Amino acid sequence: MVGLARRLAGMHPYWCALRDRRIEAASALFRELNGIGTCATDLWRHFPDMGEHVREVARTGEPKRIGRVALGVALTELDGVVLMPGEDGVVYLAGTPVDSPSSLARRLELSRWRCDLADIVSAPLPQIKRVNACLEMLVRYVDAQQVMIVEHQGADSRVINGASPQATFGMASASLAARYEHLRALIEPDRLINELPVSVEGERRIALVYPLPCAVVDVQRMLIVDGVDAGHEHMALMMVNSVGSWIGNIMQMADDVRQAQQRDKLYAEVVRAMSDAVLVMDGGLNVIQGNDAAAALTGVPAAAMPGRAINDLLVLTTGGGEAIALDELVPGQQAVTIEPTTCELPCRETLTMIKGSCVRLADAPVSGAAGDTLVLVLHDVSHEIDQVRRAEWEATHDALTGLHNRAGFERVLASHRGGGQMICIDLDRFKIINDTCGHAAGDEVLSAVATLMRKQVRRADVVARIGGDEFFVALPDCPEAVAMRIAEAIREGIAGYVYRNEAGETFRITASIGVCAYAEGDALQRVRADADAAMYSAKRSGKNRIVIFDHSPHAMVHSSDAQWAHRIERAIEEHRIELWRQPIIDLQAARGRGYEVLVRMRDESGGLVGANEFIPPAERYDLIGRLDRHIVEQVALHFEDVVRGGRYASVNLSGRSISDPALVEWVIDCFDRGCVNPHQVCIELTETAAVADHDTALALMEQLRGAGFLIALDDLGSGVASFASLRKLPVDIVKLDGAYVRGVAQDEGAQNILRAVVQVARTYGIDTVAEWIEDAQTLAWVSSAGITRGQGYYLGAPEPIAYHATAHQTRLSGLDRQPES
Repeated sequence: MVGLARRLAGMHPYWCALRDRRIEAASALFRELNGIGTCATDLWRHFPDMGEHVREVARTGEPKRIGRVALGVALTELDGVVLMPGEDGVVYLAGTPVDSPSSLARRLELSRWRCDLADIVSAPLPQIKRVNACLEMLVRYVDAQQVMIVEHQGADSRVINGASPQATFGMASASLAARYEHLRALIEPDRLINELPVSVEGERRIALVYPLPCAVVDVQRMLIVDGVDAGHEHMALMMVNSVGSWIGNIMQMADDVRQAQQRDKLYAEVVRAMSDAVLVMDGGLNVIQGNDAAAALTGVPAAAMPGRAINDLLVLTTGGGEAIALDELVPGQQAVTIEPTTCELPCRETLTMIKGSCVRLADAPVSGAAGDTLVLVLHDVSHEIDQVRRAEWEATHDALTGLHNRAGFERVLASHRGGGQMICIDLDRFKIINDTCGHAAGDEVLSAVATLMRKQVRRADVVARIGGDEFFVALPDCPEAVAMRIAEAIREGIAGYVYRNEAGETFRITASIGVCAYAEGDALQRVRADADAAMYSAKRSGKNRIVIFDHSPHAMVHSSDAQWAHRIERAIEEHRIELWRQPIIDLQAARGRGYEVLVRMRDESGGLVGANEFIPPAERYDLIGRLDRHIVEQVALHFEDVVRGGRYASVNLSGRSISDPALVEWVIDCFDRGCVNPHQVCIELTETAAVADHDTALALMEQLRGAGFLIALDDLGSGVASFASLRKLPVDIVKLDGAYVRGVAQDEGAQNILRAVVQVARTYGIDTVAEWIEDAQTLAWVSSAGITRGQGYYLGAPEPIAYHATAHQTRLSGLDRQPES
């Protein structure tokens, strides 16, 4: 029976397949009389029982004969109407049209309507005129009072087109707008076509509302046929459906064109305004568009770029000089970052360094572009790279002599593997020339000494001016005998140098030299300290001589450093290490942000000793770790006093402490017992220590940061030389070496270094602190350079910490107990 139903229905000229409210299939005559978008309930609008009959056949699976009835949009009179069950709940409705006068008239009118509509749609007229003609035709065929196309957005509505029996209009009028507002309250948004009852001079009329598609966000558009004669309702529904579908498609295409034009205009403006060079290419790597920056880079005017192959304008090359194929650089729909690389510019016959990105787009951003689109965004970084290289050189070399400075010296030696010899050289009687003849004379002497030392060392040796008249020479893989020959040649050369001033007076200088052997794995600071100690021994022995450092435990027990070691140990045991603090100011908000903890030592007579006097010997004699722990204990014990008036306290840890495997757990436990929130504590590590022992420093930083402590990289004296460290180390703050901050307002070289550091720090979200701010000019410059915090005597001098008894200190009294000795 089920298979038979489909065949029986097909034997009738008028049939359709119904499932729920959908018409799934229909005969050609059915589609002609009712249109394509007819809903099932539209068939029996004036014969409601038909819907119940259909549901009954679907439920029982039994066919049912209905007889003669008028159905459909055009109220077609049908004879022998039957309902037959099909597969999966489908019900077939079939019958034979009765050619009554009224039916024939409706079919004739529909035929004329379709012909008129076809003539309008195909007419060679502008779209707006064809839309107006359709609206006029609706007024005429369905006897409507007015037809309008309305756009609604938020609380605003406007009639953008319309027609009435009197005229065609294209602008809203007050009466039309008011009429729409009345109808809008009655519209049901879920219905395909709303049929709203209206009253016009006592006649029964309706308004038909057909939603039109709209590509504009948050805008509703609809076709309203107002005041339709109720007698033409079904034919009007079919006509409104057909016209609404066509007008909707037309207006949506116009929306798409408008949006594409706006997108193209916006895209072109964005590309043109970009400071980076932008080149848009098609799938064949031919340029579609380029902006002014691309013209400046390639030497080709932007107007002359379209159609040219990208390789005619520029060629990206690898480090080995091989050309990079852009179509292979970006496989698939993705973006690729182009790290700084060499770029050939054929039209300018030059090379430059660029960086940027390349992205492949499946949907072309430019209308009319075929296939995938490649967008190349490039920035000429040759100037920046030159600046970085220059700043790196300035950060690692002494400006006067051209030798390595302390940071450069340490950086080079940190990468060296193996042992060697370290030479420390200090000039004798140099101060006489400096004080008698002036600093210019002193600079001339230092330059001459540097030249002399360069001539005596080997190619692999590293010569550095550490400060003032002190020099170091590192001799990798060098036997002691060779080191002694080099040291002696330097001593003789300096002793033979004569400075003659403008008055004809002559001055001679000599050199005290210390030599120390080192093995692979020895800490650089300890090696330098040993060479330094040997040099001081040479000075005490009469100057102008060379002393080899004796590694035996008792060889230098009477040196001044050894005396310092005993004094430091006693000061720790007798609680004569004092905590001081200096404010760190937020330069943007001009308010205190925190304090750096500083230390001073009271000597046996009560005098105050600065940290620069006792910290170096503490490092040389392995007391710095004990001193670090003592300071941390005191900070934890008196934290409320340390941080009083501020937000956090910054505590320094030495490079030696970094290698202490138990330090992290001890620091965390110390502040935990002190009831101190780790977020209020910043641990400062020197850049030198972090770079020299990178892996150990990284592990320590990660553990402390994971526990909640802030991490600061102190004395960023190597600046650009350690840019990579800022990316690899988990740092919250970098403190800029005061040697570059002091007088920066008048020092262009220092300005370049600090700007470079600040730019890199800002890139990684790291705060910056400028140390040694000692005058208003320096403060003004560092503030304008974007440095976030400042420290120095101009902002606040160091001060002793005033202790106040607190409740929790009683519980913590065990923190600062020292072991009995």
